[in-house]
Parts: sequence; structure tokens; C-alpha cells
Amino acid sequence: MKYTDICTLDAQGRIVIPTKMRKILNLVNQDSLEAELSGQEIHLRKCGDLPADTHRLASFLTILYNSSRHTVALCSDTQVVSAVGSFLPDRTPVSKELSACIQAEKEYLPDMSRPVYLTSCPGTPVAALFPVHAEKPLALAVLSAKPLTEVEIGCTRLVAATITHEFIGQRQFEQEIKSN
Repeated sequence: MKYTDICTLDAQGRIVIPTKMRKILNLVNQDSLEAELSGQEIHLRKCGDLPADTHRLASFLTILYNSSRHTVALCSDTQVVSAVGSFLPDRTPVSKELSACIQAEKEYLPDMSRPVYLTSCPGTPVAALFPVHAEKPLALAVLSAKPLTEVEIGCTRLVAATITHEFIGQRQFEQEIKSN
């Protein structure tokens, strides 16, 4: 979803974000926003709890995308963590339907007659969703208008398992450091 509005600065130099924009992003008082300066543009993003090494995670997504040519995204139950194959910014909010599927932490191969979309704006539907077992619910989503082949499903399942292994390995390493 794309939404634009005019924001103003208050007397102390703070950006005043319009109510509609706050509702779309589910912003509440004390939420953190990331501000990125790009030439004469300021991009604001809602900060969330994202995995620390998103570049490493993106490399797994790139491998899956290169083998299937379908858009792939690693998502939490609230936002896109990383996506490859289409312009989908990190931290884009996921749809309520997809959020419920991610929270269930089960493999999901939706019926294409009742599509589930990655974001609240209909586009290419989610063709497969595989849980990534981490501290918080995560899932690997593959977007396709057509059902995936068995090979594509197998590859996606393998990448989801590899990402899970990375999270578990990283957590065990961090726990060992803390205990020493």
C-alpha cells in the first residue's frame, strides 16, 4: 500500500505524523522510527524486532529466488523482515490473514481459490508458507499466482529449515558467550 500525506514540524523540530498514517503503521506513543536520509528525501520506517543478521538471511532468500524465480520473503507476524524478487521494503506490514498463519507456526499451502496476500494490498498471492522456528514467530513465504511444483516446495522447505538452523545456532552461540 502506498500512502502519502503532508507532515509538519512542530516548534521543537519534531515531525508530526498524521492520524491516518499512524493507524496504517499501528504507531503508538513511544514507538521507535528509523529515519533515513536519501538526497532531499527523508524515509521513515517503524522499527521492530528484526533478526540481527538480515544480510545473511537475505543470502538464503536470494538462493531460493534464483532457483525458483518466485518472490520470496521472510516475515514476522507483523512485518516483512527481508524480501527478494520484488520491491518490497523491509518492515512492510503483513496482512492480518498472513499474520494469523504465521502465528500458527505450521506449513501452509493455501487453496488458490481463496488467496492469502503478503500485504493488505492484493497482488501476487502467497503460494507457500513455511515456519522458521525462532524466538518469535517467523515464516518463509513464496509468492506465486500458480501452485508451486513439488521441487519448489521441497526447496522452500529446505531453505526454511536452514534459516531455522541458523537461528538456533546463533542463539546457542550467544548463550555460550553469556555463560562464560
